[in-house]
Amino acid sequence: MHPAPPPPSPRRAARRAELLDAAIRAIRRSSGRVAMEDIAAEAGISRPILYRHFGDATGLYAAVADRFCRELLARLRRPGGGATGRALLHRQIATYLSFVAEDPEVYRFLLDRSPPDRPRPATHASGFTRLVADGTAEYLAAAGWDRATAVAAADLLVGGVETAAGRWVVDRAIGHQELADRLTDLLWAGFRQAGASPGPARAAGGAG
Repeated sequence: MHPAPPPPSPRRAARRAELLDAAIRAIRRSSGRVAMEDIAAEAGISRPILYRHFGDATGLYAAVADRFCRELLARLRRPGGGATGRALLHRQIATYLSFVAEDPEVYRFLLDRSPPDRPRPATHASGFTRLVADGTAEYLAAAGWDRATAVAAADLLVGGVETAAGRWVVDRAIGHQELADRLTDLLWAGFRQAGASPGPARAAGGAG
């Protein structure tokens, strides 16, 4: 086995964070799609320097997804103020959609996953989706769901909300709060049909 590479120095980590900030600024102006040269121009550097920090467009995508996934999961895991069952499911869906409404262009980038100079991957879920779903499945399993059911429920919840949110950022026929109401009605009926008790239902939103 090869030894693990040493962690980046504080200076290099700080520089990488600055470049990631520049990338996100460029993404916000790009309708969800951005080229590496656009990001380099935003940061005032050459593309080779950008590649040195992120490797390629896929590495940059992973860095953006990781930052936003951490932020979203932190919001989803905040205490629910005593909400249980359907109320907590609604809170979590509304939290997700509010996150999307705050930064729609970055969200579109996370779903598209493909800068203009690269083909769209054939996989169904974006890397961002998988990160959020994995975090939700871990919570469900810790709450007592068997592993297979936890994974299936997390994929259903996160994938469904993501698909609806992806359509919403393009065609905002209704407000994101109304969309949260409608998704909650549909998903809660499904969880009740599956016989979810109040404990697992609280976890279905992915929060603690």
